[in-house]
Amino acid sequence: MTLPTDTGQQGAAPEQKRAGRLTPPFYRGQIRDPYPNEMRDHLANVRTFLAWARTAITIMAFGFVVAKFGILLRELPGHHVALGELHFSTIVGSILVLLGAGFLVLATLDFLAVKRQIEARVIAFSAGIHILLASVLILIAISVAIYILVTAYA
Repeated sequence: MTLPTDTGQQGAAPEQKRAGRLTPPFYRGQIRDPYPNEMRDHLANVRTFLAWARTAITIMAFGFVVAKFGILLRELPGHHVALGELHFSTIVGSILVLLGAGFLVLATLDFLAVKRQIEARVIAFSAGIHILLASVLILIAISVAIYILVTAYA
């Protein structure tokens, strides 16, 4: 018994019908059958990119919290912060936001490189971005510990 095949292309635009497949309008690459496990590798690459994006957003959010929490702590005893003042928490928070944005750029570049490697059927693993993230997180932890110790006795 054979089942009827429905390609889902009845309402598709003619430029979207290529080689009997429905393709996104922004895709201009060559249509071909995937290699074994290629689709799984691409999906894993997307999941990894999304994990890096969540990490970058978390670092940026942590930077925002550090900057704003520093302002809150300075205003608690009744002191008001002058508009032109720049404090350690503001600097650290801004650096964290920029680091998060930098990691998002690196994650995008890594995603595109791995995508090209999957399509070329090449394996070229680099641990550079992972070591960089671990190093930055260690520096952040040390900086926050020092900040806590310094501000605890101020």
